[in-house]
Amino acid sequence: MTNFYDLCLRNTSDKMKEFAEELGWSKTNCEFTTVFLEADDWGELKRKIGDKREDADVLVFKGGDEELNRKAVSDTRVDILLHPEHGRKDSGIDHVVAEEAAENKVAIGFDLQQLVTGSKQKSHILKHWRRNLKLCEKYGTPYVITTGASDRYELRAPRDLKSIIDSLGHKGSKAVSKHPKNILERAKKAKDGGVVRPGVEVEEG
Repeated sequence: MTNFYDLCLRNTSDKMKEFAEELGWSKTNCEFTTVFLEADDWGELKRKIGDKREDADVLVFKGGDEELNRKAVSDTRVDILLHPEHGRKDSGIDHVVAEEAAENKVAIGFDLQQLVTGSKQKSHILKHWRRNLKLCEKYGTPYVITTGASDRYELRAPRDLKSIIDSLGHKGSKAVSKHPKNILERAKKAKDGGVVRPGVEVEEG
């Protein structure tokens, strides 16, 4: 039986956990702690990584800035670089970033909430996703996709997210099962006794 994992819900509760399970998710960050980091420069991001790594089961940098995208994947303490294309005219990563992310086992995160927008911008984002997925596959970079849900109405079934990645010509099962599972297994090994704390935390810039 395949297990499915959404690591980056924006809101967590017993109700969200229940709804997610009904849709087919095996585990979400209603059951472990995902910390989202935002920063304006590398000094700030580096400090926040140091401050929050111990508290986080999954440490996520919300990307977009070209330099910080690159810096985030250079740090092995970061688990996911989320939506590196955010607010950009390009896809947010290139072959250098993809190679470094692969080396450091930092996953590139695709956020469904990026697509909840007008059709023109949606087409723009899907173009970037296609490029980033191609780079990930070429260099062996892990990648994950999240609903990014803040409430039950934004939740989607894992098969829906898998189908988006499949439609872009890549293996959606990796994004909702294999790669997120690897991140959680790494987190468990890093924790004394494998104890995880449920919830979500945002460190804003």
